[in-house]
Amino acid sequence: MFKVLNLALRFMLELILLFSIGYWGFHYGTGLLAQAALGIGLPLLAAVIWGMTISPKARVKLPLAVVLLIEFLIFATAVACLIDSGFVTFAIVFAIVAMANRFFVIKWRMQP
Repeated sequence: MFKVLNLALRFMLELILLFSIGYWGFHYGTGLLAQAALGIGLPLLAAVIWGMTISPKARVKLPLAVVLLIEFLIFATAVACLIDSGFVTFAIVFAIVAMANRFFVIKWRMQP
């Protein structure tokens, strides 16, 4: 039961991650074209990297340490985007929940 809830939480965290990077991108660029490119391009880039290296069906099988490093960098980017967008408290809560979630994914051996 808890494993299923943890996987659901992980999916929600991934969606928040993509949304926060996109939100920042749409509000950071100067001009409509730059905002659209950043707001769509950055989350797409993060999703492609995530899908190729971190997801359970990743095509590239990397050692756990490398997967954790890539995941940390992507989540750190999302947290930085949230902070820069003015959502400091949410960014802190997001980071803590993401770390706890990752701890349980490793503890319960939910990632191959």
